[in-house]
Amino acid sequence: MSDWLLAVLIGIALGLAIGARLARDSKKKQGLRGGAASEALHYLACAGIASVLPFVLAGLVLGLPFLRLLGTGVGFLAIVALALLAFAALEQAAPPLPERPVELTD
Repeated sequence: MSDWLLAVLIGIALGLAIGARLARDSKKKQGLRGGAASEALHYLACAGIASVLPFVLAGLVLGLPFLRLLGTGVGFLAIVALALLAFAALEQAAPPLPERPVELTD
């Protein structure tokens, strides 16, 4: 297995784990309206964003060239941008969420 592929797998594995928490916290803060497809795209975008830093760090540890790291990192971000565009289209077409009651906290 090449060093690049190992760095990508490390980035994806850690991104999927961290992305689950990011998506859950984001969904709790502001609900999703687009259904299951919207939730899946939201999770993929969170996982993609979270996978860039572990990939770059793993690539630096493994000694990969900077331009290869930069190119793959930009590729990760391009995939995230496509997922977010599809997510935004689904959210825009969905009906609005019902109004939540105001919660008073100390």
